[in-house]
Amino acid sequence: MSEGMNQIMTTNTTLTNPASKITLWCYGLAAVMNEMNGVKLKENYKLNKSKENIRIHKHSLARDWGIENKEDLLQSLQWLLNEGHRHSFDEMKFFLSTLSESDQLHYIESIPKTSETYREYYIVRAYMDRLPLAGTASWDWGRYAHLCRIGAFVGYLSDDEVLELVKHVARIAQQQYSSWQEFGTSFLIGRQFWW
Repeated sequence: MSEGMNQIMTTNTTLTNPASKITLWCYGLAAVMNEMNGVKLKENYKLNKSKENIRIHKHSLARDWGIENKEDLLQSLQWLLNEGHRHSFDEMKFFLSTLSESDQLHYIESIPKTSETYREYYIVRAYMDRLPLAGTASWDWGRYAHLCRIGAFVGYLSDDEVLELVKHVARIAQQQYSSWQEFGTSFLIGRQFWW
């Protein structure tokens, strides 16, 4: 694993101190999600803590995730940690790996081209031999880190809780991906599969 990916500091800090190395590293797990949601690195991924912005984020959590409180958030985080969308990707990958290349193509072509299933199998086949063993787990773990941060922003979690949750996922990611590039590539493939 590269030094940048492997370095987790054990300092006593919170996510409100964006200058600390652990904070920036934990933000790195969710960097793509932050950028996609308009939260910028040049602003230290700081969220505008207005009542309206908190309301908007609470609404998004409820609409997109069914999260309305700390318990809901912890359940979603547990799902992302243990299963996530990578589970479906891995099931399709396992099935395709039991077939010859020609049988893989034949099976995929037998699925209606306008269906979501066709698109998913097409993506799995295109990338299944190009991903590390962890596959698209970075997509789930990046969203995990992002959800933790938003959970703290809306008051469902404390900064200290978020730091402990994200550090746990960060350690797993460090063991599974050899570099930030590998993590990011797998993240984008996972997002494409989810999309």
